Amino acid sequence: MARWFVDRLPQRGIPSVSLRRLLPGAQFVGCPDWEVTGCAVDHRRLDPGQVFVAVRDARYDGHGHVREALDRGAAGVVVEREVPEAGRLQVVVDDAREAHSRICQALAGDPSSKLAMLGVTGVHGKTVVGLMAQAILEAAGVRCGLVGGAGWSDGFVSRPMGAGLAEPGSEPTGAWPGGAAGLASILSHMVEQKCEAGVIEVGAEALEARRLEGVTFQAAVATDLTLPPGFPVEAGLRKRRAKARLFRKIAPGGAAVVNDDDPNAELLGGLNLDARRVSFGLERPGRVDVSAVIERLDASGSRFVLQGFDRARTVDLRLVGPRHVSHALAAAALAWSLHLDVDAVAAGLESVSCVANHLEAVDEGQDFDVRIDGAQTAAPLAQALAALKSVSAGRIHLVLSAEGGQDRATRRALSHVAETSADRVVLTLGNPRAEDPDLVLDDVLGGFRRPGKVQVEPDRRRAIEAALSDARGGDVVLIAGKGRHAYQIFADRVSPFDDFAVARRALLGRRARFNSSRSA
Repeated sequence: MARWFVDRLPQRGIPSVSLRRLLPGAQFVGCPDWEVTGCAVDHRRLDPGQVFVAVRDARYDGHGHVREALDRGAAGVVVEREVPEAGRLQVVVDDAREAHSRICQALAGDPSSKLAMLGVTGVHGKTVVGLMAQAILEAAGVRCGLVGGAGWSDGFVSRPMGAGLAEPGSEPTGAWPGGAAGLASILSHMVEQKCEAGVIEVGAEALEARRLEGVTFQAAVATDLTLPPGFPVEAGLRKRRAKARLFRKIAPGGAAVVNDDDPNAELLGGLNLDARRVSFGLERPGRVDVSAVIERLDASGSRFVLQGFDRARTVDLRLVGPRHVSHALAAAALAWSLHLDVDAVAAGLESVSCVANHLEAVDEGQDFDVRIDGAQTAAPLAQALAALKSVSAGRIHLVLSAEGGQDRATRRALSHVAETSADRVVLTLGNPRAEDPDLVLDDVLGGFRRPGKVQVEPDRRRAIEAALSDARGGDVVLIAGKGRHAYQIFADRVSPFDDFAVARRALLGRRARFNSSRSA
């Protein structure tokens, strides 16, 4: 079934689904029921015989393209209001996006019913917790797929997001390329590859766009819901309401896993009365199901004693900073809800050595720490700097990226975090895009109270070299803004640029000069 979504070619054996059964509240015009074998939300990419689902957003309204869809061979339409030119065979629903997601999941064979589905949401740490949860399940001998912000895995092979998805770009917006159809394709592929479980990193955008309708979860966890200072109140409330939808999708008897240290996240535990509330946290160990006692925090990671299972277990985590201990507890609490063995939990957590774009280390034998992170806005930058300050007694050197396409408030918040949390700042260009690079730099620099203390170096290579040359033993250099994205985007070109390669060459050159001076 997955091939229908993957290559969009009709084939024998494609099942059909009853829209009357799938959408019981819908109004059927011209027929009592309708059996469909395929669907599309983009009238330009519709195959003859498919149903056209008229979704709407700020940029696209499928209701205005019903005639074109019928001309391309649509068997009928699913709409949110009757469309006269559609004639017979139209199904009227309250929410076309929700209907589309349910149809996609049904046509894919309802894969979530064959998998132990775990959802991970929150403001920070979704990617980390998702990777940890998958690692724990695999350490327990459970074949597990993963859908995350950076990519997806079927338990055998990991792929970047966008690779092998259904109908790429077929939906105007979405959390994943291919939207609901892409997610259905991935979950179906997991089933075909004999996965027993699947982990999905769930953002508010996916929930708001109804991408997960038709997916049932055995457990869901919220890492945190505390928004950064200055975040618009109404937007924040909208995101929290969206994330609450995930917890309502937990199957009866499943687990709602919440962070007891975050009052906003903790409230989600009471939304689904059919789910078991499971809690984790560091601040009140006697009041939660899963907790930890931290024994060590340094540049190599952390050591903590995991509590709440049948016995206490020491875990040596290789990710830097106390916040990652909380993330480890979130993944451990998911495992606790599934009754997994504590040794598998520890083995899974200890196997996660790095997370793409999150404080990745560059080590060429230097006596100071060098980290590369993808943070481009204030909240993730603050998290990265806080993690480094918690394990370093030396100075914090920051290579700060000035990014195009950001509003002034976003840039000023970034400047504030840099000035208050780093000892030295070298301001350089990230991706200026269509904006004038000098104006982008000036705008970010204008957010500093003491701009004279900021070294401005538009050339990113020279900026990285300057930060590294000034570092001394015990210091930390954080190169922020790009992570693994090995390019720079300008108005007239995209230039290759790899922070990792530049940092390694600079460190090797520094060591060669040092050795040369000693031998002289």
